[in-house]
Amino acid sequence: MIDTLTYFLADEINLADLAAWTDLLPKGGRILKANCLADVFLTDAAGRVHMLEVSAGSISQITASEDEFWRRCVDDRDGWLLRPLVDKCRAAGMSLEERQCYAFTTLPFLGGAYNIENVWICSLTEWLSYTGLVYAQTKDLADGTTISIRFSKPH
Repeated sequence: MIDTLTYFLADEINLADLAAWTDLLPKGGRILKANCLADVFLTDAAGRVHMLEVSAGSISQITASEDEFWRRCVDDRDGWLLRPLVDKCRAAGMSLEERQCYAFTTLPFLGGAYNIENVWICSLTEWLSYTGLVYAQTKDLADGTTISIRFSKPH
């Protein structure tokens, strides 16, 4: 039997880590866990579970209850835990240490693939900060808008 918890980060994520997504987060809930790619699972005030996909800058309700969420994670038919990708990363020797997660070189919502060639290991804090910054700068753009990201060295 697969240990479902090995597909979640051991580290706790808090609301301060998710400050960039405040406008998306359900009200009155709590953070349950995050998968190995730092997608966050949260409840709302009614107990429904939502998935914040930080690399896609989106959130959706995925189950009506926390119990249903945990049951569906056992076989992960919905793919929320990205088990095949995580397994390939681990098989390639990419082992996460404390406060690390898998990250995408090119974000999926910018055309990046969900494959090992597009994955690297990143500090959890840096990944949440980066994806939050990208979300904040792109959230009001219409679907299909062409964007360009430029990186520069700090002075």
